[in-house]
Amino acid sequence: MRHNIHPRPSRPQAARVLFAVAGVYLFFAAVPPLRARIEHKPGFNTFTPQQDIELGREAARDAERQMPVVTDAQLSEYVNRLGQNLSRLAPGHRYPYQFKLINAKEINAFALPGGPIYIHTGIITAAASEAQLAGVLAHEICHVALRHSTNQASKAMLAQAPLAILGGVLSGGGLAGQLAQLGIAFGANSVFLKFSRGSEQQSDEQGAQILYDAGYDPRAMAQFFETIERESGGRSLEFLSSHPNPGNRERNILGLISKLGPPRSFTADNIEFEAMKRRVAELRPPDARSRGAAPAGRPQPAEPSRRFRDLNNDWFRIGYPENWQVYGQGTSTVAIVPPEGIIPGNGGSLPTIAYGALISVYEPVREPRRRLTLPAATEQLVRELQKSNPNLRVVNRSAGPRRPDGQETFSVTARGQSPFEGQTELNWITTTFRPEGLWYVVFIAPEGSWNTYDPVFRQMLEAVRFPR
Repeated sequence: MRHNIHPRPSRPQAARVLFAVAGVYLFFAAVPPLRARIEHKPGFNTFTPQQDIELGREAARDAERQMPVVTDAQLSEYVNRLGQNLSRLAPGHRYPYQFKLINAKEINAFALPGGPIYIHTGIITAAASEAQLAGVLAHEICHVALRHSTNQASKAMLAQAPLAILGGVLSGGGLAGQLAQLGIAFGANSVFLKFSRGSEQQSDEQGAQILYDAGYDPRAMAQFFETIERESGGRSLEFLSSHPNPGNRERNILGLISKLGPPRSFTADNIEFEAMKRRVAELRPPDARSRGAAPAGRPQPAEPSRRFRDLNNDWFRIGYPENWQVYGQGTSTVAIVPPEGIIPGNGGSLPTIAYGALISVYEPVREPRRRLTLPAATEQLVRELQKSNPNLRVVNRSAGPRRPDGQETFSVTARGQSPFEGQTELNWITTTFRPEGLWYVVFIAPEGSWNTYDPVFRQMLEAVRFPR
């Protein structure tokens, strides 16, 4: 399984930490200034807005090498025109926003730092009106304007390697290439594009203001999100996991409308939107794209040390071989790998893990008035992993032993394609419920080396402890 690692950015050449303290300013199209309007400011950030732009451009080049960008001129022009009209009303820095369609039926959208925004054609298929599509775009615009991705990365980066970052020890290549030397990368599946409920609420509220100013009903955004959450049936897990519901979305936006301005008539003309929906339905499915592999002669990792170190990451503790490295310490996603266990991206792809462990928390979709079981939540996680790892095939599912604290566990073993050319790999996924969501660890190694790593993985799992 080709796990992209998404630890934490920095500005490697910076010798100081930069704080985003500039006030958010708003532009209104034919709307006079009003009191009590929504105003969120970007949080702590070690990057400059120009660095957001640089990172976004490099990540966009990588994403477009791997993803089927729609080339239909009418569809592309429509989505970009709609996005540009909305982005003129966005707060903060004047980023060079770009809006592109990905030919994918899954409901998903993501925004890279500095302006590139992508939506799947599945969004257009699922939306009932142009206002709902505009709501998704406005929401993503606000993630860029409020700098949510580099805010997360800045906090994680300082926890990960402050001395290396502030000392400017990295060299060579562009900013993203330098960050990759610390195992830090932005990309379509990056942990930095999976936002907290607080960030989601900010984007909801600021996006509602953009919709109002552009002449769309702000409730359309909440209605679309609520609809796909209610009707997803597992179809939109990727979107919901990266855009968690902050709670009572529609009610919160309804409460904001009186603050946005006086009652007004909203845009209801969907003729062009309906034509674009038909055009999306006529698109041919994208061709399967090849995935890069590590060169066959790449050095193999040294055997795992029998001596273990302890990692205390606040929300869990684990032991690991002392000759392995930790990426993402202090954050919601941690990779523990031997030095040769990370395979650099090939042909523009992101680094992947070939040996080691990936630890994180997943938020499963819960159906109203139905108890979510651990096997069902784990199955949702596996389907989510399969979206970015299409060769992943489950070979075994089983209930695991109860933990010392009484918590039940569940295990899935899956076989996939290793980043090492011509090799398969095994992925041992173990889950348990925690207050933060579905805690999981994925142990990864080539199938031919599994017997060497299996005892180490089991020792690591036995060492896992959670704070009370």
